[in-house]
Amino acid sequence: MKVKEMNKQERPREKALNDGVHSLSNRELIAILLRSGTKDRSALDLADEILHLRGNLLSLMDLRIDELMQIKGIKAAKATELLVCFELIQRISLERMKQETHTDHKPQIITEWLMNHIGHKDQEIFVVLFLNTRGEIIAHKDMFIGTLSRSFANPREVFKEALKYSCTHIICAHNHPSGNLTPSRADIKSADALEQSGEMIGIEVWDHLIVSRNRYFSFREHDMMRNQRLF
Repeated sequence: MKVKEMNKQERPREKALNDGVHSLSNRELIAILLRSGTKDRSALDLADEILHLRGNLLSLMDLRIDELMQIKGIKAAKATELLVCFELIQRISLERMKQETHTDHKPQIITEWLMNHIGHKDQEIFVVLFLNTRGEIIAHKDMFIGTLSRSFANPREVFKEALKYSCTHIICAHNHPSGNLTPSRADIKSADALEQSGEMIGIEVWDHLIVSRNRYFSFREHDMMRNQRLF
């Protein structure tokens, strides 16, 4: 059924105006972004197909323009507009994290952003957050990309970047594509190497985080940081 054939109060735009955008389903939100469908398919039909491309909302953040354009009725302009919206969501999440996070806070805000950023990836990605003396995040960088089961965290490269930002603390994080958040021996060995290197040059590693699509593991919360084990 085409949107214009629906009862007026059930159409996505009218529903948003009357009940607020929070009342819309995921497919209705995407349909409004698309604005129109094709001769044979409504914007809601196209929205359904977009949602089915990856199976969950987080994975939509990783869509490519060629994937979207494989859907009949979505050309370069519409595909680009959708990707712009997804990128804006990422940037809003990053700004919220930067403004609200300090090292004395629990890591929920950081992990929320990390789950959006790398939690849904099929490869391990090692991310470093750089913090100033007030515990504010001043920058972040994807440092290393690994295979399905292994990432590479080179302390020399990490702290070379940290010195560039003149930061006093860093937070290290990576994803586990398997969804199993239990730190591996390699994770623990890498964390120890980074902490020892940081101690030598005066940059504290505040935490090591492992994330999946919707969960996280904090070394600090589990008393697994090197400085926690030494005392």
